[in-house]
Amino acid sequence: GVSAYRGRNAKDGALRAFLDAIELNLVPPNSYLLIESLDRLSRDKILAAQALFMQILQAGVHIVTLTDQRCYSLESLNRNPLDLVISLVSMMRANEESEVKSQRVRAAFAVRRSRLAEKPWSRRCPGWLRLDKEAGRFVVVEERADIVRGIFRDVLAGKSHRVVARDLNERRVPLFGHGNQTGKIWQGSLIRHILYTPTVVGTLVPFVTDYTDGVRRLRPQPPVENYYPAIVDRRIWDQIQAKREAWVQQYNVGFPRNGRSNLLAGLSRCPFCDRTMVVVGSRYERWRYFICRLAYSGVGCSDRWVRYPGIEDALTIDIDDVIKSCPRVPVQPEVRSHALRQITNRLRVLRRQQASLASEHATLRRSGRPVLEAEHATAAEIKRLLADRKRIWTDRPQWQDLMLGKRLERLRVIAKASPLDRKELHLMFESLFTKVVIDWEHGQLVFHWKHGETSAVKALMEPLRQVKNPRRRVNPRYAPGERAPALPLVAR
Repeated sequence: GVSAYRGRNAKDGALRAFLDAIELNLVPPNSYLLIESLDRLSRDKILAAQALFMQILQAGVHIVTLTDQRCYSLESLNRNPLDLVISLVSMMRANEESEVKSQRVRAAFAVRRSRLAEKPWSRRCPGWLRLDKEAGRFVVVEERADIVRGIFRDVLAGKSHRVVARDLNERRVPLFGHGNQTGKIWQGSLIRHILYTPTVVGTLVPFVTDYTDGVRRLRPQPPVENYYPAIVDRRIWDQIQAKREAWVQQYNVGFPRNGRSNLLAGLSRCPFCDRTMVVVGSRYERWRYFICRLAYSGVGCSDRWVRYPGIEDALTIDIDDVIKSCPRVPVQPEVRSHALRQITNRLRVLRRQQASLASEHATLRRSGRPVLEAEHATAAEIKRLLADRKRIWTDRPQWQDLMLGKRLERLRVIAKASPLDRKELHLMFESLFTKVVIDWEHGQLVFHWKHGETSAVKALMEPLRQVKNPRRRVNPRYAPGERAPALPLVAR
């Protein structure tokens, strides 16, 4: 299900796992890769597609295309160079087909964008609007528009995005919008989007998709005025934008930054409700804290703040403890049987080769150097295979996943590098963990590994802060894991 048009299947998909297995010598020579046709392997530019094609063949793997019943290998290409020409033509045709389809879709979208003033693009619209099919225009849902206007009034009065979201949650204001929000609660990011989107003043900004250096980017197009009915006065919206610009200039925020302030962004979980934990606090690194997303939004769970710096130290300075805690990959019976079968077959071939080399001593008065080198190499490989077979037979848990070991070694190098590449380290954590539970009651981090096991390491989380705002004494407080009743959802 991963596109081969721009080579993404060779970077993120199952094909990437197959290429990694080839690099780690987990795919034995003379194996066969079965594909429907060469356009399933790659639909990328011809040079990139040919490089991927030759990479697999040079690893000793045969590529079989089931549509035309062809088998490609280094031997077949050397024997019949016309097969290489056929493969190149097939990959060129696949790329041209995808390119033509892309151009046609872009042209069709360009025509629809040129008619936006006459006909709506689709029925999709902001949550405070709906499409009147008979009239062919959008109409305002007043009860939802009043909520949006209230958000603007609160922000102009000096409330922050977080405080506005928390007030909406505590007043149990119904959610609305596409999907009714994944978190099912009002959040600061949603308030920020409502404040800064020009749709509230009736303006639509179309985007087109562009690929630069293999990266997908959205390019804004000229805005379409009066596409939607305006629900906020333009003067009020301009005041919000001016306030945002002043905030950006004063605190130097709103610009792209290198790295990540939170190394566990998207991975950290509350030990009680399993919701995401977010980082709050000042801009100083030593005064930042984790807090449960529900408590942050005022809809439940514990409001204890957990110190972040000690957790980051456990993920960088004490990374060896994390790597040592990694559970061993369980070896499935079929995997173990396959490995033993491969070793047995290889040993049979090597012993026949060893017997053939030994027979030359009887026919030659003195063996040549190539014969002796080949005999020594064969004996060394037989010795290594026998040791591998003994290890698999006698001590199965020590037969580690080589790909996991490679990633763990890469993790150690990145975590101990100076200066620390925070973005790369975060990507490594995402490739290894499904989630990391911040168990502050027991002072440990619980890692849920992607290969299905868990482990725990100690981390310094003291002191824990329990923030009690005297202005909010009338609001309910929640026990760990407890949450407020779900907000009412408004169907579109």
